[in-house]
Amino acid sequence: MTLDLTPCAARHRKSGGMCPGQLRYLRYAVLAGLCLGVPGPETQAASETLESSALRIELNASPYSYRVIERSTGETLVSETGATTFTENKYAVRNVSDITKANGNMRAILHLEGTSEPAQITFTFTRPEIVQVLLTFKNGVPAEIREEFTDQGEHYYGIWEMPFGGNIDNRGADHDFLGMRHQPDVNYSSARAPFYLTSNKYGVYIESTAKGHFTIAQAGKTSFSFFGTQLKYHVIYGPSYADLLNRYNRLAGPATMPPTWAFGSIWWRDDNHDDLRGATNAQEKVIADADRLRALHIPAGAIWLDRPFGTGEMGWGNMDFDASFPDPHEMIRDLNDRGMNLLLWIANRAWNQLLVEGAARRYLYFGKGSAADMQLPGAYTWFKDKLNEYVRLGVKGYKIDRGEEDELPLSDENLNAILFPKMAAEGLSEVHGSDYFTFTRNANDTARKYTAIWNGDTRSTFPGLEVSLKNALRSGAINFPMWGSDTGGYIRVPEKELFARWLEFSAYSPMMEILIGPKRTIWDDYDDELIEIAKTYVAAHHDLIPYTRSHLYQATQTGMPVMRSLAFAYPRDTSFNDMWDEYLYGSSILVAPVTAAKATSRNVYLPAGRWMNYNDKRTVYDGMKTVMVPAPLGTIPLFVREGAIISRGDIVRLNNNWDANWSPKLRIEIFPSGKEPTQFDYFTGSAVEKIAVTPSDDALTIQFGALGAEGVVEVYCGKAKQVARNGTKLREGADYRYDAQTQRLTVPFTDSAKVVIKGGRSLF
Repeated sequence: MTLDLTPCAARHRKSGGMCPGQLRYLRYAVLAGLCLGVPGPETQAASETLESSALRIELNASPYSYRVIERSTGETLVSETGATTFTENKYAVRNVSDITKANGNMRAILHLEGTSEPAQITFTFTRPEIVQVLLTFKNGVPAEIREEFTDQGEHYYGIWEMPFGGNIDNRGADHDFLGMRHQPDVNYSSARAPFYLTSNKYGVYIESTAKGHFTIAQAGKTSFSFFGTQLKYHVIYGPSYADLLNRYNRLAGPATMPPTWAFGSIWWRDDNHDDLRGATNAQEKVIADADRLRALHIPAGAIWLDRPFGTGEMGWGNMDFDASFPDPHEMIRDLNDRGMNLLLWIANRAWNQLLVEGAARRYLYFGKGSAADMQLPGAYTWFKDKLNEYVRLGVKGYKIDRGEEDELPLSDENLNAILFPKMAAEGLSEVHGSDYFTFTRNANDTARKYTAIWNGDTRSTFPGLEVSLKNALRSGAINFPMWGSDTGGYIRVPEKELFARWLEFSAYSPMMEILIGPKRTIWDDYDDELIEIAKTYVAAHHDLIPYTRSHLYQATQTGMPVMRSLAFAYPRDTSFNDMWDEYLYGSSILVAPVTAAKATSRNVYLPAGRWMNYNDKRTVYDGMKTVMVPAPLGTIPLFVREGAIISRGDIVRLNNNWDANWSPKLRIEIFPSGKEPTQFDYFTGSAVEKIAVTPSDDALTIQFGALGAEGVVEVYCGKAKQVARNGTKLREGADYRYDAQTQRLTVPFTDSAKVVIKGGRSLF
């Protein structure tokens, strides 16, 4: 079967040299050839395969499509629809030729409708569980490349911190992959990563910093597109959520691990020139706030200054402090003497000196905000040197703002959201080593190596609190585990009840930063009850640093977030597919924040297993059912799972001058199972020590190495018949204590320990 294409070739170059009639005839001929078993033009076998020990790829040549299949079950994980397109003309793949296989990869030529220019696809197993897919079109020529998969009804988590539609699950989302502008109840919630994981045992990571777009589960399809010279993405096999997060963490890189002081509370004002009650200038107000925190015995690690703090228009760009900060060096020294650090607001926006110098050196984009082009090595170094004016004074970190408000072209926004936090972190690191901390609202993918996240400008309303909770869980799903919100919200003054509920929630967030100021300073503008609630929950957050820090370190190793959606831990329970108002804090604490006004109780659905009310440490519930629990103002419902090990204590002094004999102390809470052993990986700051709890018929054994501080083990159990530590029998009352009312057995330790408790039954 032959077809003469010559006469029309010159007139129909855009369709590969064929007129419409010839195209129709060619399609007919190809189909006829396939039906007759005769090879058609540019076709091969209906399917070629490539396998690893975990996965199989099936590539169909005509019509083009491919599938990724789980080898152990034959289940289809990903089904590409054949609707891959290239450039704004949306050239679609017609068929495939020249399929070659070698050294764990498979390559093929893609023939496109509408152009004679071919594209290419390459499949490579970078690991048995990861398929790298590379699409290229006209080597070196940028194009919009779009990929499309069949939606199989799976649940999709990740991509954006912003909860479009108010959901955790992304089904139905259709948005650009860029920083966010105004959304209901929060502005500029912009952390993102081109990664999603699904309930169908797979995830997808697109390795691109270009402007992109995702359409999730619309009309039976899920697609993404990015503009560039190629589109490289990875299909990641689990099968569990933990596996997917771990493999993504290895691919894209781990999150930052802050110094211990950064886990303490951080305080700030929107403008330190306002509300000078008890002070004559902004510098005095900074120190007055620090002194008030100490007087109230509120543990705190840092104060940060928002713009304006410098001279010139907008208070930023001259890399100095204005006259209201007469001696910045003394201010930083005074804070350091009080055990606190100073952080500053910064942004990639050029005003004043930055604008003049940047323009002269041609480092700036001239848009709304005149940002520096961080892709230019000279601009990168110049901006870092400018920031070092502050670093050399002793500034220990930044809150990084902006970058998604038209300061630069959209095509460069995603890359800037990596390079600017990287530049800022490198400048700090060159002076302070690892003893610095930054947090950012506009961060993309691998920026997690340099910065934590704050969730943008949230409204001071209960819906604002709700969206913050959703942001936290979504941020964890894209491997930004060090996360926090402006406690109390940013837009408007919070009422007492809302402020209290937000303090409760922030205590169980890895980062706790609290906004005070005119009409919203806790100790000046609210009553004694709110002061006590603030003291309680800041102290709780501080006491949890050993637990939070350990789980954040685990997150850097495994990608499993500190604040984690219950779906990740209990994937078989469909109740958790889109649940946002409960979460696991670490591996063992279930947190159920109150997000409704005037509530005094709330329903909590408990996962499988057995759970204890962590507030009374007595009431035990069976899981997979809903319980009603009290939640008066100042109480956040908390539960611990059977077998929980929770490391708590005061391991970093910060601003504590109220304890003259302070030394670091640990408190290891144990809620033992009567049947199953459990363990906890405790991060000492330099190494991981396992705390292991093993029950037997008549005894409970607790064992751990040196944890870096002395302390006590608190075991919630029945009364013991005998207790031994490191082989020595202990005397009740003298060497250990048992409180029959709270059913708490307390054993002190100074170093590594092996504690054996005989007869102390599990409370579960």
